[in-house]
Amino acid sequence: MKRTLNTNPLLRLLILFNILTLSIPIYFRTTTTDLITATCNQTPDPNLCQAVLGSDPRSSETETIEGLILIMVDVVKTGFSDSLQYVKELSKKARDPDIIPALQECIWVYKVVVETSVELAVKAVKQGVPKFGEKAMADAGMEAQLCMMGFPEGKVPGRIMGWTRMLQGVCNVAASMIKILE
Repeated sequence: MKRTLNTNPLLRLLILFNILTLSIPIYFRTTTTDLITATCNQTPDPNLCQAVLGSDPRSSETETIEGLILIMVDVVKTGFSDSLQYVKELSKKARDPDIIPALQECIWVYKVVVETSVELAVKAVKQGVPKFGEKAMADAGMEAQLCMMGFPEGKVPGRIMGWTRMLQGVCNVAASMIKILE
């Protein structure tokens, strides 16, 4: 005797809905990963780019290169903001007259980047004029270098040296990502 499975149409619909619901996040994750990879491969440091975007949960929620760029620019802002706070604290404790002016210069430079360069880059991307955003991020990377160069030889605080390399890296990646839009 042959048995047939006579399932309720509503039950079949629920099963189909569950299958589709479970597969949608995988599709979008793959698409976002592909977008990150394709975008990052066009930057001077694809590994840094993928590490930064891959570790930021906001990346999985964006479907556009503009969204990824805005995340990277926000990472630049966070890096400079954190550096600014560190340099302010260091400035309060500094006793060496050779490094106090350099710390003050870094405070000024970091503020300009956070308050001006980042905002300019965001506006440029959102308004469709990427060349201004690219320039703002490239300039921010140079500003980080200028901060470090303001210290006398052998007196650059170790964290500033490390942060300068990191800031230059994310600024260069952000600038090159924005250039893709041109």
